[in-house]
Amino acid sequence: MKKLILSILLLLTPIAHAAEPASALRSVRVTADVAANNSTATSLDLVFVYDKTAIATLPKSGAEWFEKKAALLGGLGRQIDVVSLQVPPGVVIEQVALPAQARRAVAVLCFVNFIDPAGQAVANLTRYRHAEIHLFESRVAYKDLPH
Repeated sequence: MKKLILSILLLLTPIAHAAEPASALRSVRVTADVAANNSTATSLDLVFVYDKTAIATLPKSGAEWFEKKAALLGGLGRQIDVVSLQVPPGVVIEQVALPAQARRAVAVLCFVNFIDPAGQAVANLTRYRHAEIHLFESRVAYKDLPH
């Protein structure tokens, strides 16, 4: 009986591990209107998180992320990858280069350093497959594009 229970547990262990969420994100497109961020270049970071415990340590706003970015990168090390972009107004980035292990991420967050507080909220892109980030004059919009 013990062997049977042990066999069942061993069979279920890989299933439980495989069920852990991973990012669906395969592509990111960024569009900046001519008046985006009050007509100034916008810093935008995509943060790929590989350890669930690291999520709780991340800031709740773009302004806080950029203020604490150096310390967070030093403290979290290999638990995250960051893709940093500087997006001028009126520019479209058709395909943002994603980290090699992006599909392993348990969370993908977008931090934008916007002048207007309405554009500083953190976006969770984990369940998006083909994300579009659209920078407007005083806000940011996110949508999942059909592909």
